[in-house]
Amino acid sequence: MGADSFSAEAPVLGPGISEAVEWAGLVVARAHGMHLTQPDGRRVTDLMGAAGVNLLGHSHPGYVQAMTDQLQRWMIGAHGSDAREDMARQLRRLLPGQLDRIQLYSSGSEAVEAAIRLAKSATGRYEILSFWQSFHGRTMGSLAHTSGARSGLGPPMPGSISAPYADCAHCPLRLTYPGCDIACVDLARDVLREQSTGALAAVLVEPVQGRAGNVSPPAGYLARLRQLADEHGALLIADESMTGMGRTGVVFASDHPDVRPDIMVLGKGLGNGYPVSAVCSSLELMQRGPFGAPSASSSSYGGFPLACRAVAVVAEAVHDQDLAGRARLLGERLLNRLRQALAGLPLVAEVRGQGLALGIELDITGKEQLRRVFQQLLSAGVLVMTGGRTLRLYPPLTADEAELMAAADTLAEVLRRHWGEK
Repeated sequence: MGADSFSAEAPVLGPGISEAVEWAGLVVARAHGMHLTQPDGRRVTDLMGAAGVNLLGHSHPGYVQAMTDQLQRWMIGAHGSDAREDMARQLRRLLPGQLDRIQLYSSGSEAVEAAIRLAKSATGRYEILSFWQSFHGRTMGSLAHTSGARSGLGPPMPGSISAPYADCAHCPLRLTYPGCDIACVDLARDVLREQSTGALAAVLVEPVQGRAGNVSPPAGYLARLRQLADEHGALLIADESMTGMGRTGVVFASDHPDVRPDIMVLGKGLGNGYPVSAVCSSLELMQRGPFGAPSASSSSYGGFPLACRAVAVVAEAVHDQDLAGRARLLGERLLNRLRQALAGLPLVAEVRGQGLALGIELDITGKEQLRRVFQQLLSAGVLVMTGGRTLRLYPPLTADEAELMAAADTLAEVLRRHWGEK
C-alpha cells in the first residue's frame, strides 16, 4: 500500500466521509492497542477510536482469536449457534433486569430506526421527542432526531418534536445548575403541550451527547425525563450507542433505579469494530403490534455468528475485567491531567467528560481553526475526533495509563505551543 493511497481512493469513493478522517488523510498498515502504524512505519496514538468504537483496543488478542475461530467455522446466516447463545448469556449479565430481550442489527442508525418502530408499535402512537444537539443517525427516521443534519433534505418524519438538552455550559434559559432545578425539562414539557397532538410514543435521548462534544447532563436529568415520559404514557429510549458497554465509567449511563429505560440502543463499541448494534427491551413490549410479527423486526445480518461472537467477546471482557470501573478511574486521572495542563489557555473554553469519553471545547470561530488544531495534533502523533468546536477523545478502555498520560501531555504541549495567545 503506497503512502499516497488515500488520495488514490478519491476518484472512486463518495465524498461524504467523516470530517476528521478526511482532515487526517491517514493510511494505516496495521494497528495495535491504541496505536496506528502507517506504511512508512510512523506511529500515531489513536484517541479518535472511531468515535468510541475501539473499546478493547486495536487487534486485541482474545478478540482476534475468537473472531478467527468463528470465521473458520461458520459466518453466514442467522440460525441458532453457540455464538448467539454465548452473546445472549454474556450481554444479559450486563443489561438491566427489565431489558430481557435482545435484537441485533448492523448499525446504530438501523437500531435507532428499530427502536422508534418498537415504540410506535408498543404504544400505538407516533410522536417522538428528542433533543437539540443530538446525534441518532442519518437514515430518514433517525435523521429526524439528529440536529443540524437535515438541511436540503425536506421535511422530517411526521411527529418529530425537539427540545433543548441539559447542556449546562450553554443553557438556553441562561440559568445555572443546581439553582435552575433542571428547568430544561419543564421547557420540554411546555414544548409538548404546545406541539404534541397527545400521541407521544417515546422520549429519545443520549445519556451523554457524543457529537455535541461529550456533553454530560446534570444529576437527576434522566430521571426527570423518565417522569416526563410517564406523564404522557410514553416510553423512554436510551440511545447508548456511544455510552454503552463501559465507555463513560459505568456499564450503561442510563442504568439507574430512577431512570430504567424501556428501550436501550447499543452500538459502536458493542462489537469493537465489527458492525453490529442492538435494541434491548422487554418481551412484553417487543411482542406487541407489528414489531413482534414474524420478520417484522428482522435485519439481513442481525444475529449472524461473527456479529454474535464479537458481542460475546466484548461483553465478557467488560464484565470480567470491570472495564467500566477501569474507564472511570483512568478517565478521572486523564480529565484532571488535561484540566491542569490546559488551565488558563485562551483557546480552551472547557475540558469535560465522563469515563473515557472526554471533550475539549475550544474558543474558536470556525472550522478552519478546528482543522488547524486537529492537524497540528496529528503532526505531533496524536489523532483525535472532532465535533462542533470540540476535540473528542475516545481511547480504548484497555489503554495503558502511562501511554495515555503521555498522549495527554503531547496534546497539551501542542496547544500551548501553537495557541498560547489568541
